Amino acid sequence: MSENSQKSADWSGPHRAHSNRELIGWVWRSYLKGHWPKIAAALVLMAIEGSMLGALSYIVQPMFDLVFLAGNRSAIYWVAGVIAGIFLIRAVSDFGHRLLMNGAGLAVTSSMQRDMLSHLLTLDSAYFQFNAPGTLIERVRGDTTLANQIWMQVLGTAWREVVTVIALLGVAISVDWRWTIVAVAGVPILLGPVLGMQRYVRKKALAARELAARLSTLLDEIFHGMDTIKLNNSEAFEDVRFGAAVDRYLNQEMKVRIGQAGLPSTMDVVAAIGFASVVIYGGGEIIDGEKTVGQFMSFFTAMALLFDPFRRLANVAGAWQATRASLERIRNVFHVAPTIHAPARPTALPDDPRAADIR
Repeated sequence: MSENSQKSADWSGPHRAHSNRELIGWVWRSYLKGHWPKIAAALVLMAIEGSMLGALSYIVQPMFDLVFLAGNRSAIYWVAGVIAGIFLIRAVSDFGHRLLMNGAGLAVTSSMQRDMLSHLLTLDSAYFQFNAPGTLIERVRGDTTLANQIWMQVLGTAWREVVTVIALLGVAISVDWRWTIVAVAGVPILLGPVLGMQRYVRKKALAARELAARLSTLLDEIFHGMDTIKLNNSEAFEDVRFGAAVDRYLNQEMKVRIGQAGLPSTMDVVAAIGFASVVIYGGGEIIDGEKTVGQFMSFFTAMALLFDPFRRLANVAGAWQATRASLERIRNVFHVAPTIHAPARPTALPDDPRAADIR
């Protein structure tokens, strides 16, 4: 079994909060480390894909200055070839990293589910009296499936978008570092609201997972008690009870979605401030002839492409908060330890069972 520390806890299950470092370290040591060659290859392909947007914004300058403004016909072919090559490289690298990450993700999810079941089978019967089957099914199936986002959406997307941001910022700074500072001046203003929304999403996501477990428990009770429901003519009651539980879950899940949607929207506010400032500040330099149109278009393209990765990184922050809630629930299951253990030296049964001393 993977590394999963077991600590004493009450049978309702501990509700211990874990730090990001602790959760990521546990997932890496227990599950991701064995797939590091695939993950490393996928990260390289993601870096290649992410850097291609920087190359695309860079090629905009010669496209305008040499082709459109200077009328250099010989430059048309190599500029067109570079642009085509950029998109072909993106296509190949995108397919490769998705294939590798999906394979690793499915393998890790199945390993986590097997480990959880193996651990649950070691626990005392009292644990299963305090935790309904539906709740445990949601832990083994639902939480592990959501936790799969850590290497698909969080790990994968975050790395690719960070490389993209670095590449695009490099192009923007190479054109004019002052324009770059002006464009991103609005980022610190929204730092506080973003952190507040992250905490909100994590809190609501944890509550939503608890309500999802309650739904699984209700379904388990209904299907196992169908004969009793029919005998007591309580179909309408069960329908209303389950409907109320679904409404509570949807209400909580909608709050999670609202928080996740709000995170990338903040990037549009930064973009509005940045683009307006650059047009005002940089437009004068273009009119005065200090910068070429190609330089401005290359910078403008880099900044236009830059805010989209920022928006996806904000999405990743929201996804991580939801994933963290599921990982905490999974980790807490492994913290429950059995209280009944086999003796270190079990006594052998006598040859004649009738002679056994039962006390």
